[in-house]
This record gives sequence, structure tokens and C-alpha cells, in this order.
Amino acid sequence: MTNVGADSTPAAPTLDLLARAFNAAPNGFVLVDAQGRIVAANAELHRMFGYELDTLIGKAVEMLLPEALRNMHIGLRTGFFEHPEPRLMGAGRVLYALHTDGHEFPVEIGLNPLAGPHGPLVMAWVVDISERVDLESAFRGLFEASPYGLLIVDDNGNIAMANRIVAAVLGHTPTSLEQQPLHTLLPERYRSGHGALMGSYRKTGEPRMMGQGRDLTALHADGTELPVEIGLRRVRWQRRMMTLAVVSDISVRKRLELELRQANDNLQEFSYVASHDLRSPLRGIADLVEWIQADLGEQAAPEVTRNLGRVALRIQRMERLIDDLLSYARAGQAATEFTLVDLDALVRGILEIQPPPAGFTVVLDLAVPPFLATHTPLETALRNLLSNAIKHHDRSTGQLSVTACVDDSFCQISVTDDGPGVPPTGRERIFKLFQTLAASERAGSGIGLALTKRLVEVHGGRIEVISPVSDGHGACFRFWWPRFPRRTTDE
Repeated sequence: MTNVGADSTPAAPTLDLLARAFNAAPNGFVLVDAQGRIVAANAELHRMFGYELDTLIGKAVEMLLPEALRNMHIGLRTGFFEHPEPRLMGAGRVLYALHTDGHEFPVEIGLNPLAGPHGPLVMAWVVDISERVDLESAFRGLFEASPYGLLIVDDNGNIAMANRIVAAVLGHTPTSLEQQPLHTLLPERYRSGHGALMGSYRKTGEPRMMGQGRDLTALHADGTELPVEIGLRRVRWQRRMMTLAVVSDISVRKRLELELRQANDNLQEFSYVASHDLRSPLRGIADLVEWIQADLGEQAAPEVTRNLGRVALRIQRMERLIDDLLSYARAGQAATEFTLVDLDALVRGILEIQPPPAGFTVVLDLAVPPFLATHTPLETALRNLLSNAIKHHDRSTGQLSVTACVDDSFCQISVTDDGPGVPPTGRERIFKLFQTLAASERAGSGIGLALTKRLVEVHGGRIEVISPVSDGHGACFRFWWPRFPRRTTDE
């Protein structure tokens, strides 16, 4: 241990130490006298501007500036020495310096007056902000190119930046929105409570969606309101924390949802009315036909018997049509009870209850792992496709195949037959309600494939038909069913 006397003082830093610290600084430093000559510059400043060490000493500081700025800078430098005080140069705008190879680069400059042995000096620190400006430029490019409306709002509630999408949606221009209070884009009834809500959000700062569980509307420039979805996230912009708002105009979606809901409601109402108002008269007609047949007995002419049989057949078809309509209407909502489905067992169960006619064979290749699915809708879709392939076959013998494979998050299932196939003009029509390709008695109601498509799509899948399969014959109905439970809008 070394004893220090009462009159001892710490050793003053040597000039050599100060010079080494000056040169070791990570930012560029330059000392300039009142005549604008460079008195000293550190190693980082020489490197930043591309000069050899000590080659800037004695040179005019204006040589570090783009030529177009030099005359103006002389006046600014003179003014600084008349009223010296620490400050930042170019506050609110980007300054540019000149590299020795001729290219310009953005810089940040701070000034501080010093008293020198031969007169006043100014110490300037210089930071190359090229990377920061490039990142900001890239961010602005992404911000402007975003397909979603974007706003950046400062903590005073003013819009710092808006992209063209949000401006167009709300009937403004991006520049006209800047520095405007955010509440000007809100309907009057929301404004009083908006400040408190934003203040509460700034405290948590967690990304979230606004107005979950209720409808949000924004105010258009013409005074009308439009439904929107808004997501919030805290971001750092212009050296301070701000709020990024993602604004999506959902007017079209809302309109389509309303139209779809109305269509489903109308279909259900029609189906239930048809069931109630038509089923009883049909049953009455069927009873009358049976009574007539009983009254005529064996004395009925063959032609009368045949015609009464045709009436009974049409009544049965009408009753089946009513049942199919009800099934189609109920298929408008996704089932939510998921069970583990063994696809091979499911198809074999269908074939056991509804075995194919003699002369038809069914080949199965369903080696896919069991998956969680809504059992009844999937079973109904497969039963419809199998019965459709047999019903519309053009021969009394035929072969069907049911295959499946895993396709990412879906199970791809194909039902293929060797029947007459589907002509190109019928491939879209067959999935529409009441559309059939044949006019025969066995053609059915034209609801089976429409019901299948509705079931598949409402549960998050899709369906297509491929025809011919080979040699100009056959059709393959292929659909994709989710292998994992999906939450639907109905929930």
C-alpha cells in the first residue's frame, strides 16, 4: 500500500493521454478555428471521410461539405462564432457530408464552443448515419408498399405518418393527415373516451386488436362511417416510442357476411316452409293414390295401374327432394364436435349400410393416420360421392376406388369411378343446386353434389372434379378435409 500525504493531488492527465483518447473516440471529432481552418481531427473522422491521418490539419472545414453547401456554410459558421452555444446542426432534416472519393453521405453533427490559446474554437462531433437512413428509407418503402392501411401516432395523439392505403380508404392524402390529431378520423361519439383508451394502451404496450367483440367504425372525409379492424403495436420511430396502427377496411367483408347470412336464413326458412306446407299435401295425395289402387283392385286397366305407379314414384321423389333441401339448409353451419376418425373404418361402415349393387366392386386404399374431424359431415360427403358414382354409372357393372393421402394439414380423399365421366360443360354446373346431367328417373334431385360441396367448404376444405380419368371415361371427385380442428366464425 502507498501512503499519500495530505498535500498530495491526483496526477493530472497528460496531453498524450488526452490525445490518445481523442483519437480512440468512436465518433468523428474535429476542432475548427474562427477562420474555418481545421485545427485537429481524430482518426475516426479521417477514416469516415477517407483521408490519410493528419492530412486535414490546416484545411478549410468546407472541404468536408458538398460543393453546393459551402458558401452557405461560411455564413452559418460566422454566425455561430458570433453567438456560440452548444447545439445540433440541421435539426429536423438530414445533413450530408462529402467523402474524398466524391460520394455524399448523411451525417449528424453537434457543435460545442471552446476557448483556445489563440482564440475561440468549435468542437464538432460527426456521426455517419448512412445505415440509419438506409433502414429508415427501407421502412418507409415497406410502410408505403403495405397492402394494409398504416398509421404511426405519437404519444400526443398526433399522426406522424400515414400510408396511401389508409389515406385513400378514409378519403384523404398522406400529407394532409400528418400532424393531424388521430381523433379526427373517429366518429364524434368515440372521441371523448379515445384519449383514455390510448393512454391505457401505452402503459401496457402489448400488441393487440382494438374493439374485439364489437364493431369499430372510422370517419371518412365525406362524413360517412365505414367498418374497420385496427391492430396496435408500439414501435420506436424518430428516436421515440410511438404507436403503429394497422387499419383494414372491412366494408366488403361485412357486406358479404350479411348477404351470406341472409341467403342462409332465406334458404332455411324456405326449406322449413316447404317441409311443412308440402309434406302434408303430398302425403294426402299418396293416400288418395293408394285408395284408388285399392278400389280398382285387379280390375284396373294395365295403363291405369302403370300411371298410378308413376304418380306414386313422383310423390316419393318429391318427399326425397324435401328431405334433401332440409339437409342442404342444415349444412350451412360447421359442426363443432370433433372425434378421432379412422377413415378406412368410416368408408367400410358406409359400404356395409349401403352396399354397392351386384356387379360393382369398390377398391380401398385409405392408409392414413386417424385424425380429428367432424364425423357426421365427413361421412355424409363420402356417402354422397359413393352413391353418386353408382347412380350415374352407365353400365350395370363397374369399379370404384376410394383413396386417401396426407396433404400437409389436410387429408386428400378421392372417389374415382369408371363410368361415363363428366363433360367439360358440366364440371361447374354439377355442384350447383338442382343441377343434374341426366333427365332420367334415377338422376335424383340435383342436391347431392351441391350438399357435398357445401359440407366440404363450410368445414374449411375444397372439392374438385377431374374427368375423364382414362380412355375418355371415368370421373374423380377429390376433396381436401382438414386434419386438425379449425375454429369457425360460427363459434
